[in-house]
Amino acid sequence: MDREVAVIGAGPYGLSTAAHLGHRGADVAVFGQPLETWRSHMPAGMLLKSDGFASSLDTPTPGWRLSDYCARSNQAYGDKEPRVRLDTFVDYGLAFQRAEVPGLDTRLVDGLAPERGGFRLTLDDGESVSARHVVVAVGISHFARVPEQLGSLGSYVTHSTRHRYFDEFTGKRVVVVGAGSSAVEVAASLLDVGADVRLVTRRRRLNFWGVPNPNPTWKQRLRNPPSGLGGGWRPKLSQDLPDVFRLLPAERRLLIVRTLLGPASGWWLREKVEEGVQLVPGTQVLSAEVDGDEAVLHLEDADGERRALRADHVIAATGFAPDLDRLPFLAPSLRSSIARVGAMPELSYRFESSAPGLSFVGPVAAGSFGPLMRFMVGAEFAAPRVAKALTRRSARRHHG
Repeated sequence: MDREVAVIGAGPYGLSTAAHLGHRGADVAVFGQPLETWRSHMPAGMLLKSDGFASSLDTPTPGWRLSDYCARSNQAYGDKEPRVRLDTFVDYGLAFQRAEVPGLDTRLVDGLAPERGGFRLTLDDGESVSARHVVVAVGISHFARVPEQLGSLGSYVTHSTRHRYFDEFTGKRVVVVGAGSSAVEVAASLLDVGADVRLVTRRRRLNFWGVPNPNPTWKQRLRNPPSGLGGGWRPKLSQDLPDVFRLLPAERRLLIVRTLLGPASGWWLREKVEEGVQLVPGTQVLSAEVDGDEAVLHLEDADGERRALRADHVIAATGFAPDLDRLPFLAPSLRSSIARVGAMPELSYRFESSAPGLSFVGPVAAGSFGPLMRFMVGAEFAAPRVAKALTRRSARRHHG
């Protein structure tokens, strides 16, 4: 084997896992562009939806919480307020990578296949590397979902992750489809560049988080306990009891992942969006087509009334669907050998799949460990456990 462990992905989960492995003395190789989703696939200038206290990468090294970095670099920080700016988080993540994962290999993995005693990774320059264990820590960008009703629009539709800047839409008519934080962030960014924005959503109204109470009473904290996933008992239990979640029936797990923490946006965007965006609520897209140089959406509202909506472009802020079949680098034989819960891998207590030596962390692990895996704070749970399991296994082999 060239390496003992290979980590695929250099976002919060990949970097955190690599940092823990490195501190345990593991022979680890890490592949990917650092914080690529955050640097290239989110609206520039946005504020993070996650609270400051839940927006840190994880490492055994003291002094690498987001709050520590902001104090060192003299940047504003609050556990809840002020909100964390995207560019501040990116700067923090890159500094974390340089300090804690200095050997990062920025090449991408194009292929992952089993071989005797481990796995063979093919990199984007054609080189290959073998590893005894592999941790797949890819983020959400692999799982962007565009509804099939929009599939006929060709270049007239893009997913929200395709856009960091929106200047190309100045003076254009743009329809955003979706109701969650991505849809609202995109709509707000389009307003900033002078676009004519319509927001089509199946929900009758948009949901926004309330302004946080800086000094809640003990009764308020009891009724609505805080957590890294948001306020309330269900988010708190999802953060505190992922091992209990893993023991639930598969159908129950999938239902919770699908329904807990539905679409909601930051309170700071409410006034701008409600005043500047033309909301088309309670409406679904039946089909779409290109007519001349326009995109045409055929819509139906909750009362069954239909209408056509024309635009210069459509942005699908329609979320993400973690799915093993959406990971193109997995060899077909490897993909088909992995037991699943829904479209996601069924994982052991140690995050290992049914393919021995292959582990998954991050959003694609949500089917086993719950909504916690959809949030950065989940790295604080996953990274040390995976690192501990892999280094213990390596030690047993070397001393056996």
